[in-house]
This record gives sequence, C-alpha cells and structure tokens, in this order.
Amino acid sequence: MVKVALDALGGDFAPDVVVEGAVNAVNKNANLHVVLCGPEAVVKAKLEKLGYAGKGISVVDAPDAVAMDEHPVEVLKKKPHSGLVTCVALQKKGMVDASVSAGNSGAMMASCLMLLGRTTDKFSRPPIGCVIPTADRPIILVDAGANVDERASTLVDFAIAGSAFAETYFSYEKPKVGLLNMGEEEHKGPAVLQEAHQLLKSAPVNFIGNIEGEDLVAGKADVVVTSGFTGNVVLKMLEGFYEMHHKMFGVIDTPAGRRFDEMWDYRMTGGALLLGLNGTGIIAHGRSDALAIEKAVEVAAKYAEKGVAKNVNERLLAIKDEPAEAK
Repeated sequence: MVKVALDALGGDFAPDVVVEGAVNAVNKNANLHVVLCGPEAVVKAKLEKLGYAGKGISVVDAPDAVAMDEHPVEVLKKKPHSGLVTCVALQKKGMVDASVSAGNSGAMMASCLMLLGRTTDKFSRPPIGCVIPTADRPIILVDAGANVDERASTLVDFAIAGSAFAETYFSYEKPKVGLLNMGEEEHKGPAVLQEAHQLLKSAPVNFIGNIEGEDLVAGKADVVVTSGFTGNVVLKMLEGFYEMHHKMFGVIDTPAGRRFDEMWDYRMTGGALLLGLNGTGIIAHGRSDALAIEKAVEVAAKYAEKGVAKNVNERLLAIKDEPAEAK
C-alpha cells in the first residue's frame, strides 16, 4: 500500500477539486491510500457530498489556510498546522510515502527542503524537475520555477539533477543536456548563461551545448536546463498552447490527434518532482482541476513506489563524484 499525503486546501479551486481528485485516484487504484490534510469537518463534508465512504482515504485535521502570496519561510514557521506543512511533516515522520500540494509552491519547496532535507551539501538549490512534451517523447525541464537569479554553478547542478532524473525515470542512457538560450553560439545570452556554458563543457553530464526554443519543442535535448524564472515561463507557454489548440480544434479524432492530446494535456503530468531532497515532494499546478489532482496523486505514488527520489539521489551523488572525463 502506497500512502500519499495531499494538501486539501492547496490550489485555486480547493478543497472541492482536491477532494474529488483524491476520490477518483483511490477508486482507480486499490493499492493507494490518500491522507487528506485540511480542516477535518470541511474535508469530511466534501467526502460525504461525493458519496465516498471507503477506506482508501483518511483525514488529518490541518485547519490553517496558506495564501498563494504568503512568504514561504513564514508559512513554515507560523502555520505548522496548515495542510501544506502537515503533508510534508507526515512524510518526515514516515507515515506517508509522498507529499503533494497544488498550493503555494514556494512554501511547498521550503517545507520539503527544511523538513525532508537535502541529499548532499554539494548540491546548491533543489530545483523542480518537470516532465514536458516534445514532438515525439517526454523530456525533463529543470528548473521549472523553484528558483530565480541562479549562479552559473547552480545551473550546472540543475543539469546534473535533471540528468539523474532522466536516467532514473525514463531510462535514457547518457541523456543529452541542453542549455536554453537565445542562440546556439556559446557566447550568446546573459553573462550567467555564457559562464554556465563553459562550466557545463567539463561537467559530468552529456552536454550538447545551447539550444533554442524550437529545439526544445523538437526534442533535441533530453534535459533542458534553465533558470526557474525562464523555465516557469516556458512551462506555462506550453500549457497555454495546448489550451488554445484544444479550444480551437478539440480532440482531433485521428491516431495523431489523440496522441497529441494525450501527450500535451498538462493535467496528465499531474505534478513536478522536487529534485535533490530526501523524499518525494510533488508540486502540482495552482489551477489544477480534479483530473490534474488525480494525476498528481498517481504520479506521486508511482515515484514513491519505484523509489524514484532515492534512485535519483544515488545517481546524483555518483555524478557529483564522477570525474569529468568519464561523462
């Protein structure tokens, strides 16, 4: 039995869609148990309204609400009884295998960082590793929004973490790592990207150089490295493109049309994994609907069941200690 703690008040449409998504997830997977963390009376009333009385969901009272604009560290200090902090604390205590929130992403990252801890001090900042679609296969975008104003050395760490994730989750052998930039030439872009390019040349990853936006969509790299600011813009642009396409054309009833819809519907990804931490922390989209929550719970359970975070951490440590000439 895999146990996933879910922040019942996390997201723009919580708690309704969160509770609905949890119910849908456990109804489809008998080996899954969801612990809903939120105001007990409210959550139980939502479960009753949906007619759920099974044993696949339990409720932990966590009455404090966290606003999207609250400072991450202040949430951790002042709202330990929020659903967001509680779901991570349960994982720290070994009571669940993974934690999921569609709420304040900064607060979720801070809670996971402070409560679960880093894999190694050699790794500067835990980034969000997000699975995104390309022309023919999924790849990893890192960082997708956990950090801003990164140093060049931090971007190298993102490349190492993303490479470990791609190897572990997708079984990509020596995943190709590209640095997102405004041109392929190594002297293009801001100074931090120029410096990162030089550092990545000797980093223990399969660095293929700078890539541009069209290269990302074409799947030229298995791992796309960028600052959290840019990564988040790219992620939401891809989501907006899918939504525009869906509104204009709906699901095109051909093999290619159905495949496109399945690959590019961001809700199917569910949530993104915080890399380099001692546990499984999943950040879901703030505007997640019930389907996105359901998939976030499913992917959290999948990561936990397969030991993805543990395997990524082991590979991350190995890569960090690997001689540059062995990349």
